[in-house]
Amino acid sequence: FAPGILTGTVLPGTGRHAVGGKSPLTGALASGEAGGWWGAECKQAGFDGVVIQGKAEKPVYLWIKDGGAELRDASHLWGLKTGDCQEEIRKELDDEKIRVAQIGPAGENLVRFAAVMHDINRAAGRGGLGALMGSKNLKAVAVRGKFKVGLADKELMKITQKWITSNYKDMMGWAIQYGTSGSVKGNHDGGVTGIRNYQDGSLEGIEKLDATSIFTWLIKDRDTCNRCPVRCKLVAEHLGDVYIDPRYGGPEYESIAGLGPMCQINDPLMVGKANELCAAYGLDTISTGGTVAFTMECVEKGLIDGFDDLPRFGDGQSLLDSIEKIVHREKLGDWMAEGSARMAVRIRQGSDQMLAIARGQELPYHDPRLKNAIGMGYAVSATGADHMANLNDTFATWDGSDICARLRELGMETPLKLWGISDHKIEAFFYETAFKNFLDSAVICHFYPYEFQHMVDALNGAGGWTVDMHEIIEIGERIINAARSYLLREGFTAEDDMLSARLFQPTQDGPIAGKAMTPEHLREALQRYYQRMGWSDQGVPTDEVLERLGISG
Repeated sequence: FAPGILTGTVLPGTGRHAVGGKSPLTGALASGEAGGWWGAECKQAGFDGVVIQGKAEKPVYLWIKDGGAELRDASHLWGLKTGDCQEEIRKELDDEKIRVAQIGPAGENLVRFAAVMHDINRAAGRGGLGALMGSKNLKAVAVRGKFKVGLADKELMKITQKWITSNYKDMMGWAIQYGTSGSVKGNHDGGVTGIRNYQDGSLEGIEKLDATSIFTWLIKDRDTCNRCPVRCKLVAEHLGDVYIDPRYGGPEYESIAGLGPMCQINDPLMVGKANELCAAYGLDTISTGGTVAFTMECVEKGLIDGFDDLPRFGDGQSLLDSIEKIVHREKLGDWMAEGSARMAVRIRQGSDQMLAIARGQELPYHDPRLKNAIGMGYAVSATGADHMANLNDTFATWDGSDICARLRELGMETPLKLWGISDHKIEAFFYETAFKNFLDSAVICHFYPYEFQHMVDALNGAGGWTVDMHEIIEIGERIINAARSYLLREGFTAEDDMLSARLFQPTQDGPIAGKAMTPEHLREALQRYYQRMGWSDQGVPTDEVLERLGISG
């Protein structure tokens, strides 16, 4: 590890730390799920961020407390599941309130889609960050802090706080009732969910996976993120031959969809157990489901042989077995641990036509054949296929949605039309992706229906600034352009802004049967998006744009 791995920059003249980890804003509002509690503790320990450089000679974990930090031996933690590792760290440091961000065995074994797990059951899942930590022999970062984080203007902050406490029961009623698991059947029936590796339009028995079913016997409690009153996090438990450990939370929509319909599985017990294994081992559930489903289709079509106990569609036990093999890189699991895109290169035989990916990453379970703008977002995202920093077409067609409320603040007409990618939708996509990237930078939950004015009041109340709506958009625009510039520097081009072939092949049944974009349609829409961003026709940010955003050179 290189010297100077910790940074804690104080804003001149304020005595408060810059936004990051637990900013003054996220201390008062519901923070982003993956890093909410851990980031809050990091901020209270006196640090805005942690920069890790180099590689340790042996497994270590970083212990941060009240402005100090030390590397400690983690040899005894290497190989432990996330729940056991967190217990050992808290026991070793004699403090049950320590927050832990860590990798499981999947990250240790450099599985390409390993996650960084916060508090055991919250995943920074996409993009393989767990493998990055594993490559550095960094098992965990444990944090405990007691510094107080102040506010510049409590009265201004209270405007947004009061709005939250007065309205969350109505505006977030869906999440209070069931969390995202309540959308499983509705998404399936609307044509949203990828089924059987994005081949089919419906799954028999989908109602077994919906919240109305699993809440009666599988969901035992609710959990929440930092200071959030909604409590949308599920806690699953099952006793018997298939034991589900409640420490690892419960399945969200994406996990249910990826480990269920994507693999043609409708058994909630198998899906719940698969979700628990992913949390315990530190795996991204979206890429796990997508990779296993791709493998199942390859097996079905006779493209893989020479292995025992091959995974098959509809077989829940083979899903569980596949997860174990992926984590430990055993037999076919060593192939699957590389992700479906690299598997296709290895298998060949036309298997690339069966991939459901964008930018090399397995798709989330929002079908771009229905949601065309979200498909464009998958193609152009700097972080691989991403449904969150995106424009959700179906939500934008409902005039009562938070998306439409934000667009109206900007003077745009709402609601949007569902099908296609019009210039009007590209304009909405520009603003919405900027806003979502801003939320990520401030560690704020995407689900709560904030409008721009709420963020203006909260930011200015937190930091004593004079931020307005347009500066928030500029923050997001700066992030998008900086990330794009990084990708271009690393060799990516406009040719990488594309969906895989499967997503242009219509399903033969279900609510969106026969419907899909064409590659030409997507390319043409991307050209109009590049133009709106101020990029060249090759998707390169112009010098003028970079200079305006302060990121030139």
